[in-house]
Amino acid sequence: MLGERVDSWMRGHEPLVDAAATAVLVACWTLFGVAVRGDGAYFLLTLGLLLPLAVRRRYPAPVAGVVLAVAFVQWLTVRDTIGALPADLAVPIVIHAAAAYGKPWASNGALGVGLAGAVLGGLSWPQLATSAEAHLLTGAFLTSVVVAAWAIGTLAGVRRRQAETLADRARLLERTRIAREMHDVVAHSLAVLIAQADGGRYATSPEARANALTTIADYGRQALAETRRVLGVLRDGPTTEPMPGLGDVPALVEQVRSGGLAVSLEIEAPPDVEPGLGLVAYRIVQEGLTNVLKHAGPCAEAEVSVRWGPRQLEIDVRDDGRGTPGTATSGYGLVGMRERANAYGGVVTLEPRPGGGRVLSARIPL
Repeated sequence: MLGERVDSWMRGHEPLVDAAATAVLVACWTLFGVAVRGDGAYFLLTLGLLLPLAVRRRYPAPVAGVVLAVAFVQWLTVRDTIGALPADLAVPIVIHAAAAYGKPWASNGALGVGLAGAVLGGLSWPQLATSAEAHLLTGAFLTSVVVAAWAIGTLAGVRRRQAETLADRARLLERTRIAREMHDVVAHSLAVLIAQADGGRYATSPEARANALTTIADYGRQALAETRRVLGVLRDGPTTEPMPGLGDVPALVEQVRSGGLAVSLEIEAPPDVEPGLGLVAYRIVQEGLTNVLKHAGPCAEAEVSVRWGPRQLEIDVRDDGRGTPGTATSGYGLVGMRERANAYGGVVTLEPRPGGGRVLSARIPL
């Protein structure tokens, strides 16, 4: 648990971590230079190799270029004196950074320059008169360090990009889910409100007008409450409030019936189902009734049927209205219903009904 917290904190404060690590390396190798009485070239090259590491993740290609250039200057000027420096550790670090955080050309370029530097190092070190085998071993060791740093950096870059892709996909799915919820809530409520407002406008009796206004107020409050709940997910994260399910379908039908639509309900006693599937069924019925209110025309009648087959949940919403051309296969509501059903391996269809009207059918495997 502690390790996870430390790792999470470090990931959230990468610039600070890089600056602190660079400061530690500079301090250590500066003290080492003082202890061994290094000359001015030692300290200049040490600072030139280490200081760019503080921004290696933000600017991997420029930092790699600077560090590798300083390393080449070191090879040109001091290879016959102090030779290798402790600060040469910066070379595999920047090669790793270029592979992990840079573009492909930066990664490949850093690898190529690093391998060339390994060959030059094998030629110059060790400085004493030794056999050719010693130079070959030195070059092979430096080459292995460069390749290992590049390979580890490449793997880290792949994992980072995969994590970013998964995070982007999760955000997209969450936005899509919230958009579906908002569409279902707003479209259904507005359809009922519009139907009631039209009915109240043409009503002749005060009682009918009062009933229309009461229904409008009730649906307005319900829509406001559901909208606040959905927006609360955006602001505060997942909510603990119960979501509507199959048990709420009769109340939904009764609300629509009280709004003036003649609708009948046939529902079988369902077995215990998970809340997610119950929400899918509720939203499909809700969207089906919304489409009836919006497109079936005045004096339409609707039938809602929820049945449990041997292998699937069967939902049908039928109407006998005239329908509206061009709405049988399009619209965000139908797209949302299909996305909900597809999550459970189901299908949703909306087809013309013989004799007039349409039938919305959903089949979701159990």
